[in-house]
Amino acid sequence: MAYSGGKDSTALAVLALYMKSIHPNIKLKITYSDTMMEIPEMSSVAYNFLEYVEQNFNSDIIIVKPAIADTYWVRMIGRGYPPPGPRFRWCTDKMKIKPSRKINHDEGLFITGMRIGESKQRDSKLKNSCLSGGANECGGDMWIRQSGIDVAAPIIGWSTFDVWYFLQAIAAKTIPGVKYVIDLYGNTAMRFGCWMCTVVQRDRTMEMLAKSGNQNIGKMLLFREWLVEEAKKPENRYMRKNGVKGRLNKPFRRQILKMVLDLQKEIGTTLISEEEAKLSEELLDSKKYEEYY
Repeated sequence: MAYSGGKDSTALAVLALYMKSIHPNIKLKITYSDTMMEIPEMSSVAYNFLEYVEQNFNSDIIIVKPAIADTYWVRMIGRGYPPPGPRFRWCTDKMKIKPSRKINHDEGLFITGMRIGESKQRDSKLKNSCLSGGANECGGDMWIRQSGIDVAAPIIGWSTFDVWYFLQAIAAKTIPGVKYVIDLYGNTAMRFGCWMCTVVQRDRTMEMLAKSGNQNIGKMLLFREWLVEEAKKPENRYMRKNGVKGRLNKPFRRQILKMVLDLQKEIGTTLISEEEAKLSEELLDSKKYEEYY
C-alpha cells in the first residue's frame, strides 16, 4: 500500500495491519514517497507513524525519493522550470510517481486510500475510472486486474466522518501511533503536500499553521508567495521569439537559491539539501537551460 501521512492513508494502513494480525502470513509493504518538499510538520508525522509501525509490526517500510536531477529545486533553480501550475504540472510525475514506479508491485494486491467525496474534481475522475463498468483504475468497491496487478480501494465509500470516527474511536485505541496524525490534524481540513505547492491557489493548511503561531511556516509561506509573483514577471524569464515566457532566467534563479539558503538558515530547517544546491550551482554555471523548456 501507498502511505502519504494523511488521514485516509493512515486509516488504510491500520486496516492493512489488522488484516495482517489475523493473517500473519500476509507480507505487507507500506511505501512512502518523500518528495523532499513536504510541509515539515506533515513530514515529521508521516515518519513518526512509519517508525512506530516498523518497530511494532512485522511489515516492510519502503521510502522512495526523487532522483537528484528531478527534485523541485534542481528542476527550478538548475534548469529554470517555472512554478508548477494546472497547465504545466511537472512536479507530481517527477517527484512522486516516477520514484514510486521503482517499487516492485508485480505480485500480490495493491491497495489505495482513494475516497469518493474528497473534491468534485476528484469525484468526477473516480466515478469514471473506479465506479463505472469496465473500470480500469483503483478497483472501486471490487478488485480488478490492472496491468497485471490486483488493485483495490477498500475505503472508497467512506465519508470524512467515517475516517475520523475510525481513527479516533477505534484505531487510536489499538495502534497508539495514530495519535501523531490525529494531533496534527485536530479534525480540521488540513492537507498533506508540498510547502511550495503552486498548483493550489491558496495553501490553507500553511495559512492555518501560520495563524496558530508557527512563525517558521509563516516565513515559508511568504517566500512561496514572493516566488510565485516574481516568476510571472517577464524580466525574470527568458522570452521566446513569439513573445511567450520560457524558462526562469539565471539571474532570478540565483536569487531564488540565495533566498532559499538564507531562509533555511534563518528557520533552522533543511529546505534544500547540499547535493541539490551543489548541482543547481553547477547547472547555473554551465551553458545549459537558458531558453526553452
